[in-house]
Amino acid sequence: MELKFISRIRKGNNKGTGFIYLPKDKINLFKLDDWVRVTVLKNKFFAKIISYSYGLGVYVPKYITIENNLINKEVEIQIEKVNGFYTEMYSDGRIYIPKDIVKKQKLNHNDIVLVKGIENSKVVYEKFSKIHATKRKNRPAECHCVFDKTFHTKELLFQIEKQSHETGKERLNPLMIQLLKGTDYAFISKDSIIIFKHKVPAIITSNINYSEIAFYLGAYFADGTKKGNSWAICASTFEQAKYYLKTHNLLIRDSKPEFTISYTNIYNIEQGELKRILAEIWQKEVGIKIDKFRIRKSTGKSISKWNKYGTLVIREHRQTLLDLYNFLLKGLIKEILSQRNKKLAIDFLCGIMEGDGCASATERGHIMIFTNKDEICVLEDISNTAQIKFKTSKEDRNKYSLRIGALEILRNFPLLKDKIFVLYPKRKRALFERLKIVGATKFLIGDHEPTSWVKTWLKNNDFAAENYKITKKGLKLGNVLLKEINKVGIK
Repeated sequence: MELKFISRIRKGNNKGTGFIYLPKDKINLFKLDDWVRVTVLKNKFFAKIISYSYGLGVYVPKYITIENNLINKEVEIQIEKVNGFYTEMYSDGRIYIPKDIVKKQKLNHNDIVLVKGIENSKVVYEKFSKIHATKRKNRPAECHCVFDKTFHTKELLFQIEKQSHETGKERLNPLMIQLLKGTDYAFISKDSIIIFKHKVPAIITSNINYSEIAFYLGAYFADGTKKGNSWAICASTFEQAKYYLKTHNLLIRDSKPEFTISYTNIYNIEQGELKRILAEIWQKEVGIKIDKFRIRKSTGKSISKWNKYGTLVIREHRQTLLDLYNFLLKGLIKEILSQRNKKLAIDFLCGIMEGDGCASATERGHIMIFTNKDEICVLEDISNTAQIKFKTSKEDRNKYSLRIGALEILRNFPLLKDKIFVLYPKRKRALFERLKIVGATKFLIGDHEPTSWVKTWLKNNDFAAENYKITKKGLKLGNVLLKEINKVGIK
């Protein structure tokens, strides 16, 4: 709604500020505290409708009044009602919120609001922010929040929407209730919560269950950053990268990761060309744009573990995310051990294998998991809860290994087959190449006669009967093994 009229500029105060009264026959078009855009002699500014000397009107800024010598002059006025309010933005992005807005929305210290910046009737940027209330002696509290300092020089209108920290609380599970303790949070949609714990907030899902992320947290335990002030996880395959990104995005609704490729240049390819090739292949296979490269020279050591396409480091520079992941990781381990939850233990263990596991030795089908002295005890406790037998060894001062034998893999194969190296095709193929030549496997999928101690193992685990004929359980396992071996292309 736009109003044009001729009016005399009155004196607003003794400092040079002017005042415009609204025409009496148009007063009903506006209300006290309405925000309007005013045009006076091509000068545009935002103002609030106020009551002044028994009438409604707006102040005219001192710089406009003095520069144009407007006091007591009649000029054409244009007033347009706007949806929002105007306030000055400081160079650090702070905006102070008018008292009528504070009162209307019942804003208090640490409330979370959605702030929208409007230019030419369009929202150009919006941001969730936390209210800071500053109390001064003998004066009402002032409320401000932080917008974005890149808009410091822009003349914007603002809208503020208070977010609720109660609506939806009844739907939270015990894990989420515990997670939110000690944070300022608000529900911003049916299934999303914004949390403020450090300077930069995070939007997370409101429904986290360990059964859905135990495998992922196992991978994070092996290949994630757990110290510092940034969150990160490393992916060695395209499959891992896609899964880690998908799961991270389900947990973190405002995910903004930085992608770095770590690569050992064993063939001394020209760096510009190498970066181009790596960027293209990761874009094609995973659908991401690489931000940084860490290219290292070859040290001349064995290239058996060399990764043809490098390792992808997925990183976010937010302390809140690191705290969240460490909370979830610690909570999951506690849940597994306290509840003796075998399923969660197996999921977690298989996730760890994605990062720290390998199919070791060319003629044996066992799996090795390598870790450090601080985490070997966790691995042992998790493996015990999963009821998987193992053997640990100290490799050097801070390197330990946990070995799961081929027969133990076969004994637990129905539980492991869909989770073991599922995101690492090269390791999965290597595992089945070695499992295929294990005596027990040969017996279950063919006519191979195993050694006496393997026969005893098969009988003790109900894969063979007293006469060493394969049982139904053994036939089922043999069929599953053969199917998995064929699936990875082993003849």
